[in-house]
Amino acid sequence: MESDDRSFLVSMVEELEASLRVLELDEARMIVMIGAERVLELEKFWKNELDDIDMQEIRSGLDYNDRYLIFVWNRLDRVRRYRALAGQSAMRLSVRGTIAPP
Repeated sequence: MESDDRSFLVSMVEELEASLRVLELDEARMIVMIGAERVLELEKFWKNELDDIDMQEIRSGLDYNDRYLIFVWNRLDRVRRYRALAGQSAMRLSVRGTIAPP
């Protein structure tokens, strides 16, 4: 069982790392395409740091590239959280003696 747990966690982390690399490349490409000034606006929008009027103004002006960058940021955030959870699970199993550290 411990070998299966370890194999599962390793494969999960490898898949998450591969996803991160692809998403980070997409993010970099979109940032260049959109431009630094617009990216700063979108980042504030994504983090919900603007007042309601500015949020609505940006929301009404979103184009495909803007929406795609926000999609990429959401996926990056989710994949990074999953990767952290996988690492925590590996540490818990290691501490309990279920799996040996790599």
